Formats: sequence, structure tokens, C-alpha cells
Amino acid sequence: MCGIAGFVSLTGKPAEPARLAAMVGTLRHRGPDDHGLYTNGPAALGAARLSIIDVAGGHQPISIDGGAITVSQNGEIYNYVELREELRQSGRHTATACDTEVIGHLYATEGIAGFKRMRGMFAVAIWDAPRRRLVLARDRVGKKPLYYYQHNGEILFGSEIKAILAALDKAPSVNAGALLDFFTFGYVAGSQAIFEGMHRLEPGSALVVDTAAGTVTQERYWSWPDGAVEDRRSEAEVIEALRAELDTAVRIRLRSDVPLGAFLSGGMDSAAVLALMARHSTRPVQTFTIGFGDPAYDEVTEARSTAEAFGADHHEQIVTPDAVKVAEVLAYHYDEPFADASAIPTYYVSELARKHVTVCLSGDGGDELFAGYTPYADALKRVGSTGERAMRTMIQAGARLVPVHARGKGRLSTMGLGPEGWFVWRRTVFPDYLLEAVVAPDVVKSATLPERAAVDQIRDARGTLLSRLQHWDQQHYLVDDIMVKVDRATMAHSLEARCPLLDHHVIELAGAQASLRHGDAQTTKRLFRKVIEPWVPAAVLTRPKRGFGVPLRRWFQEGMIRWAREILVDPRTRQRGWTQQAEVTAMLQQHEQGSRDHAKRIWALVCLELWARQHVDRVQSDARACA
Repeated sequence: MCGIAGFVSLTGKPAEPARLAAMVGTLRHRGPDDHGLYTNGPAALGAARLSIIDVAGGHQPISIDGGAITVSQNGEIYNYVELREELRQSGRHTATACDTEVIGHLYATEGIAGFKRMRGMFAVAIWDAPRRRLVLARDRVGKKPLYYYQHNGEILFGSEIKAILAALDKAPSVNAGALLDFFTFGYVAGSQAIFEGMHRLEPGSALVVDTAAGTVTQERYWSWPDGAVEDRRSEAEVIEALRAELDTAVRIRLRSDVPLGAFLSGGMDSAAVLALMARHSTRPVQTFTIGFGDPAYDEVTEARSTAEAFGADHHEQIVTPDAVKVAEVLAYHYDEPFADASAIPTYYVSELARKHVTVCLSGDGGDELFAGYTPYADALKRVGSTGERAMRTMIQAGARLVPVHARGKGRLSTMGLGPEGWFVWRRTVFPDYLLEAVVAPDVVKSATLPERAAVDQIRDARGTLLSRLQHWDQQHYLVDDIMVKVDRATMAHSLEARCPLLDHHVIELAGAQASLRHGDAQTTKRLFRKVIEPWVPAAVLTRPKRGFGVPLRRWFQEGMIRWAREILVDPRTRQRGWTQQAEVTAMLQQHEQGSRDHAKRIWALVCLELWARQHVDRVQSDARACA
């Protein structure tokens, strides 16, 4: 696990090592154990390394074939042992026991097709000296981040935006479309990053920068499978196959030269991962859980029960967060505005785990893959008759006439939503009717607002309603919220997180099943429950679904609202011109008076401003100081 950064000139300008060092220096929290810099003509590759595999011999960047191919990697290739053996049998010599070297040999022999053979999480940079080309690649699900920016005749890249900003004399302007995504969903979605002209490399893709031809092209090597129309294998066969794939996915993720453990909640996903870890471990698995002392949100008791069932070495902690302090810390680590408040418990459980281990396995991805979210079932219940749809249309028309801050506006608006609209609304922070009131007109200038675009995307997709909802979550919510949250929170503590449920063999097998096997309007995770039933305590299978949330509303009631108000009425906040101050003030008043619950919206506005102070103001200030 590492942070990578670098650049390549399209004009042949020699790379400056000092500039590369500044970029890598911003990533030392991702890789505190070692760092390396490589320059070759117009190319510069660097890495800050968290040593997991081949601690002594895995220094990066790694060069092979006499310096022809050089690789920097963030992540892990879990099947590197098998791949290395195949390479050796084909006549390739490996000088280390490191998975990064395997990537170089795969590329040397198979080119971009080699990424298809890798089973893992990764963001990779390869300098192909003979061809004078830079290749950037990202894992299938987007577990590891990779940003790039074309500017002044060069391509800059980094695991985090702050690495790219370190190489610029000023921050690019904020992208209005990305900002609108944030207001809508609480995170920036898609390939466009928060800064103008800066992009995320799409998951399952490779970017090829040919400096000789002066071209930049992107190639996709993997896509999420479409849900099957009908089942081609018996359920019994699929259950056994999934058990085998999940077992392998966990087993190969136990490959590590440093201590590892598991995040544990009270739910099915982390329990299944722990069950398989216990099967393959010779000593008790170390597990980690945190709570906030609030029964409505904590799963400490349930997690402890699961840990005891497997004889785990369990660690738990009740924390009382300093919300002000943690919000500022998160704003630094999340290079783009990010308002999913579950980043707070993720940050704290990572802090707890890092005191004991360097690697943690998690159950992330199970809900998106196996239809575990209750909004899936709730959306299916909204599939109605022609008459019901006509009634919803009339309700929607009436809701538009109600003033934006009137009591009952939100309830009436949601009553008029169909299944796709209702599902997307559940994912929003600012639904359209509030978005247009609170966000400044210069930002709300898109012909189609993100909420509406998401509804249209789901409606226009192929497959059953459930498979279409899952597909949107898998390519939007999972990659741009969940994976971002986990990566930044764990890396803030130099902790590696591994997600066996998101192994692509598991994904492809689960995705090949018709949606009815996964769930319906009454049942969630139908197939997954049957798969893990022999592995986990019976109580795990019957517990109600609970998210990894925080008591934001209570925190605001206990005084945090004053801190939020100070930030949101500060002249710096108003001068950005992103919101309409009168509407923000109205939201604060409504929340303080108890007439509306705006906790997650207020949190989002605070997160946005703290982010801007960290990554917009600071970079601009640094640039002025250097002028």
C-alpha cells in the first residue's frame, strides 16, 4: 500500500526531481515506511511506501528489463504468487518477492491486457522507456484512487489531489458541475474531479500517454456485469460456487508480511469475512469495533457477540468525538469535498486498528453486490399501477406549488416519486427543490440537475428494476462514496484496508444471477444469506440492517450548531458565492427551532467550507508566498 505521484512532459522537457519530491512528500501518510523517486528524460515516477509484502526488497519505483519498464504501485495484487510462478515458467526472472515487480513483467509480456489477470486493488503508473509512453491504470472497482491533470504540455498524476497541487503554482478553479454533484449527493461523482480540468481515472481503465505521438487515450479493460435476465445455473450450484470464490478471496487477502485484522460490525458482511479469516488463521483474528455511546447507532454489543463466536481477539472503543477537530482533519485527508458522516466512525475505527495491525479486512461492497440496502426493497414496493403513477404525477405538480421551506414540502415531494426517483432521493443531501433554493444560480446552471440525471440513467438502463438500482449504486455510490471514504480514512492512519467481497471473481458470479435471487420487495440479500448460513451465528442472519452512521442530529442539538453557524456566516464562506446566504440562514434557524431536521445538510455545508479552506485557500496562499 502506497501513495504514487509523478508526471510526464509531452514536449520532451526533462523531469525535475525536486518537483517530484514535493509531490511525493504530500503522500507520506499513505506510505511512511519508505519513499522512492525515479526520473528518466521527460518522465518522473515516485512512491511513498507502506511496506506490506517483501518489506525489505519491495522498494519503489521498481525497474525491470535493464530499466526498460519502471513501475510505481498503490495497492496489492493478491494473486501475485501464482502470477510470479507463471512468469518464471515462461522464462521471466524476478529479483524480488514483491507484487509490484510482477506488474512490470505482466506489462512487459502482455501490455494493458496484463491488468485483466491481476486480482487485487491497485493504482499503477508504468514508464515504458523504449516506447516513450506512460501508462496509468486503476483497479476494476476503484478501491484505489488515481487522479490526473493535463496542464502546460504535461500530464501530472497522483493518488491524491494534494500531490498534483504540490506541482502547480496555483490551484485550478473549482468545477461547477462537480460542486453541484457534491451538493446533491454529498460527494463528487464521475470522472470529473472537483478542480477544473482534473480527472479521476475511471475504474477498470488504463490511460496511455504516448509522448512520441503527443496523444492521450483511455482504454477500458473491465466493466461491471449486467444482471442476468434468467438464471442459467441452479441455485445450489451458485451457492457452492460463491462459497468457493469467497473463501479464495479471503484466503489470498491474508497474504501479508505484517500483522492484519478485521473491521467488525454486527452485520452479515463483516461476520462472513471474519468466519473465513478464522478458518485460515492459526491464531485468533484481531477485530475492531467502535461506538458513540448511542444505542440507535452503535453495534458494539452485536459485534462483540460475533467476535466471541469465532474466538477473536476483539478490540472495541466508545469515542466521544471532538467534531470540530475531526471535521478539520477529514477536510485535509479528503482532497475533494466529502460529507458522508460515516467517515467519522471509519476514521476512528482505523485509528484503533492501526495501534495493533497494519492491514484490515472489511465487509465493504456486500450490500451493493448482493442487494442488501433496505432502499432496494422499499423502491420495489413503489412499483404501482397506471392509476397510482397518474396520482403521483398530480402530487408532484402540487408539491411544486408549495414554498420551499413550508412544513410538509419534503413529505409531499417524496409522495409523488416513483421507484427510481424515490431511490435516488434517498441518496441525496440536497434534493432538487432545496438545491435550487440554497445553491447559487451560477452553480445551478446545468440543463439537467444531478438528481434528475441519475433517475433518467436508472430508467434508461437495461434489466430489472432491482438490477438497475444495484448497477447505479455499484458505479456511483460505491466507487465515489464508499471506496473514497474507506481509502482516505484508513490511509490517514497508514492502515491498509482489503475488501474480499469486491473480488472481481465474486462480483462476476454474483452479477450473473437474476435479480430475484438477490431480493424483492420483502427480502434483501436472499442469496448471500444462504451462502453464509453455515458460517455465521444464526443471530447475524436475522439482525435488522443498520448503517455505519453517527448521531449528527444529537450532536447539533448539543451545541455543535453554534460552531456550524460561525463557519457558515463567516465572510470567507459568503464570498465564495456558492450558496445563497438567506436560504442557508433559514435552514440554520429551522434546525435550531426543531421545525426541520437539516443536520446532514448543515454538515455538508460545513464540510465544503472546511475543504475550501484547506485545499483552495491554502494553495492560493502558498502560490502568492512563492510569487
